[in-house]
Amino acid sequence: MASLGPLLATLQPWQNFYMLTGAAAATLTGLMFVAVTFGSSLVTKETTATTRAFLDPIYAHFVQVLVTSCLLTVPTLQASFLGGALLTLAGVRLSRLFWVFRRYQEAQRKHGDIELSDWFLSIVIPLLCYVLLLGTGIGFIVGAPAALTGLAIVTLTLLFIGVHGAWELFVWMAVAVSERRRSGP
Repeated sequence: MASLGPLLATLQPWQNFYMLTGAAAATLTGLMFVAVTFGSSLVTKETTATTRAFLDPIYAHFVQVLVTSCLLTVPTLQASFLGGALLTLAGVRLSRLFWVFRRYQEAQRKHGDIELSDWFLSIVIPLLCYVLLLGTGIGFIVGAPAALTGLAIVTLTLLFIGVHGAWELFVWMAVAVSERRRSGP
């Protein structure tokens, strides 16, 4: 990898960035488990697919950031392996994004209340992130120095939309629980 030089030396200035984003993602992933546990009474057998369409991407964004951060702190990491791993992760996430898109379409047909911002933050931005992740994976394989910046953009964007999605989910759960309490069991 001539352009990036030895990967370990190239990644050294990024260690704090990936330690911080990885710790944040791990913490937020754990909090998602707690929140889902508290909100589990809101999910019925009929709403499971729709609920997962909103929960799974948030969880996946946090896990993506965590996995990326873990990979980039491995001292023996080879650029070609990192590139291949990023290509694989991007391919898996792109295929899963299609499933989320289909569930959003179903929810929109059934309830008609999915806002434009939901489509943008849950489908469009992740699509752009995973396309950039594909490019970043290729960049690591061919030795493009811009791959590091591309990966940082993907990491921060996924962390941001994961936090935003989690906040939206928690607000929705609080309102739904409050309405359920007011209307009775």
